[in-house]
Amino acid sequence: MKFIILGSSCLLLFSCSTLKKLPEANLGSDYYYMQRQEGGTTKVYVNVVDDSIGIVAERPDSKEPEAVIPSNGQVLFRKSFDVDVMTVPFKFRPAIQNLPRQLNVDFNGNLFLGYRVDRYKLIFIQTPAGIIKKVRHRAITLGAFGGLGTTSITPWTTNNGTTDEYSGFILNRGISLMGGVNNLTVGFGVGWDYLTDRDKDVWIYQNKPWYGLTLSLNLN
Repeated sequence: MKFIILGSSCLLLFSCSTLKKLPEANLGSDYYYMQRQEGGTTKVYVNVVDDSIGIVAERPDSKEPEAVIPSNGQVLFRKSFDVDVMTVPFKFRPAIQNLPRQLNVDFNGNLFLGYRVDRYKLIFIQTPAGIIKKVRHRAITLGAFGGLGTTSITPWTTNNGTTDEYSGFILNRGISLMGGVNNLTVGFGVGWDYLTDRDKDVWIYQNKPWYGLTLSLNLN
């Protein structure tokens, strides 16, 4: 409750002389870790309403929190469990048996679960008309993904184990390291595919590693 009361006071203090609103960057009213100028981090509560920012910090030597004046270049962090919907638009498959390197663009959809660190940098620009407040957001996340997709099954990808040509149903799984800007997250992934139909024993890419570009949209 003290955090909320002090946050409201900070809100009134820093809402004046603002030229325009903060752009959306996922910085909302919540608990964060603030990077201190003297080093280290402190847990803080950030109160964001429209174009106003109030920060209240915990004090290790006192039960009473302290109001922190938001400053230009102030850095805030948030660590969280990450849930994304993810796709791999390009899969690079190394050369195998009689086939050269392949770049596949088949359909796939995945659910990504990982650990995420968000970084928010406050930018205050003084102008003759007032202060422009901005938030620069970056994130990094590492985790695992799984999902489903399709792949081209032909005589060439089965060592002539089948004479048919069709789109096979596969299960995807792998790991990915991604960087984020606002809600969009882009990165690099390593994965393995499992063909589920009759030709799974002759498909040359069965459970063989591939490398790809990963794109995801944060759900939380």
